[in-house]
Amino acid sequence: MNRVFRAESYILRHDRLLWLVPVLYCAVGVYAGFYDHAVMDIYEGLELFSLPEIMNIFFPFSAAAVTGYVIGGDFSRRTIQNVLSVGTDKKHYFYSRLLVQGVVTGALFTVTGLIHVICHWFWPQGNSDIRIEFLWQKLLVYMTVALLQLLASVSVINAVCYFVKNQLVAIGFGIGLVYLELIIYQAAEINGMGAVQALADFFPTNVLRNIFAYAVYDRVFTGEFFQYGLSAILVIAVSSAAGYVRFCYDRD
Repeated sequence: MNRVFRAESYILRHDRLLWLVPVLYCAVGVYAGFYDHAVMDIYEGLELFSLPEIMNIFFPFSAAAVTGYVIGGDFSRRTIQNVLSVGTDKKHYFYSRLLVQGVVTGALFTVTGLIHVICHWFWPQGNSDIRIEFLWQKLLVYMTVALLQLLASVSVINAVCYFVKNQLVAIGFGIGLVYLELIIYQAAEINGMGAVQALADFFPTNVLRNIFAYAVYDRVFTGEFFQYGLSAILVIAVSSAAGYVRFCYDRD
């Protein structure tokens, strides 16, 4: 598994198109560090450092597109068939690819988040009297739950790739799924469909979009907030299992 992980990491590092992704992430982190800064600085605590909506929407879209591009590309270029033909175990291949994608996405998320935090910390434009009680503990929990939700999106699109087996279809499906999560939530809210809205509230994209409110109202250390972390772990486990089963029993 380690050999596959290193090989796949090498391939990603030498894909020139993918080098545009970290540049874009860093640019979004800097921009978000000053986005709506005057409004955010009326607060004094964790909400000053929490991710604004522009980042919370950008992350799932970019994760879906990149995962579809990378994993779906393995099918379009027949990389998977070539790797398996030399005796690579399917289990090692599947989880190595998923791990690589998770590490890359997690690293980009972490770097972008740090850039955002640094911009707010060193260049406050409004109220600079920041409450520091449990600030970093809250920030760690907040970022961890956000990261888990982002990795849930990666895991779902990864599984989708093993069903559609086409790079362009995987990218389109991933982006469409992000839109669908938003549409279902908004439609349920407008039409008073409480049960559907409650379910849609746990979709990764909707969690990331609404997560700012938990910082504003100081609700990061609540049971409800931790449920979002647990739901992300559940989505990762189920989608990974579905993708793996599909991969193992696929005869193509």
